Amino acid sequence: MCFRPASASRPIECPNCGMKVPVVGGVKQKKCPKCKADLTQVEAKPEEKPEDEAGTEK
Repeated sequence: MCFRPASASRPIECPNCGMKVPVVGGVKQKKCPKCKADLTQVEAKPEEKPEDEAGTEK
């Protein structure tokens, strides 16, 4: 059985073309496979929940 924590698979988004590049095994790519932009300074963004779904019950 394989267990992968949710935080381990957050993709990074290319600042140039917007493509989401997966981070596999904690290793991220240095260049975007689509537009070849530099991804070394880009950090993975934590997933944000919309405000109306973030734990508010009616």
